[in-house]
Amino acid sequence: MTYAPHRSPPAAVVEDYDGLDPGTAALRTRLWIAGGIVAVVALVSFGVWAVVTAESRPLVVATSAPGAATAGHFAFAVNGVRCGLDAVGPDGMQQRANGNFCLLDVSVKNTGSEPELFDSGSQRVYDANGVAYAAAEQAAVFLNDRNPTLLNEIPPGVEVTGVLPFDVPVDVELVEVSVHGALSTPGVRITLPPAG
Repeated sequence: MTYAPHRSPPAAVVEDYDGLDPGTAALRTRLWIAGGIVAVVALVSFGVWAVVTAESRPLVVATSAPGAATAGHFAFAVNGVRCGLDAVGPDGMQQRANGNFCLLDVSVKNTGSEPELFDSGSQRVYDANGVAYAAAEQAAVFLNDRNPTLLNEIPPGVEVTGVLPFDVPVDVELVEVSVHGALSTPGVRITLPPAG
């Protein structure tokens, strides 16, 4: 009995479902993955660009007088700016500032035909570096206790006066306020008078 070495049959070329050899299929897979990564990076970049430019995009200002503008159905005027308060409110219930309170004395007139709420929480002030600060809503409750109040619905044709407080760092100089008639209306920026 002679021994004959076992010979394997020649290796067959395996083709994938597209009829491509494994090297071409791997290349195609890598290209799809790379294309997906590029698409994701492009979408994320566009999202970041949209957010950054939305914040820095200038708002349309319709100013009838210095410190005055119309936003939605409200005619808005800044009558004065006071800064440097550490706290506001009655004794025992005072709202303390993290920095200091800057108070905007404002008048708001409803120029529409229906009662509307002026949302103090939607208003923003900006410092010289473009940093925005939101209104301090709890402090606004203490500062607007007159009747009619800035915080209630304003009847059509009625003008109310009130105070918008902003808690800002002590060394900040406020230069603009962005006012919104309602959440759905575009903002209008007004240059602020110097703080007194």
